[in-house]
Amino acid sequence: MSPPRDLTATAFDTNYSHETAFDGGWHVRQIPAWRAVKNYTCPGCVGVILQGQAHVVAWRSDWIMGDEDAGSMRRHWHSACWRNRRQDLG
Repeated sequence: MSPPRDLTATAFDTNYSHETAFDGGWHVRQIPAWRAVKNYTCPGCVGVILQGQAHVVAWRSDWIMGDEDAGSMRRHWHSACWRNRRQDLG
């Protein structure tokens, strides 16, 4: 029996990591510039992440409704905004 697709995909994704921080557990994927194919709004600074700009995609790993639901709420962050997100919220 093969593992679920999402586990197999993340096992070989070198841009993927799991982080535990003051605000819980997070799935984090580094998006290189060549894979950034559209503009996004960063929730950290509410600025635009331009097409072609390396950035981070993050979603909760400890979401009460499960990973699939959390994945639908993933957000694109500037790398610096992700590293410096407010730590006094926890």
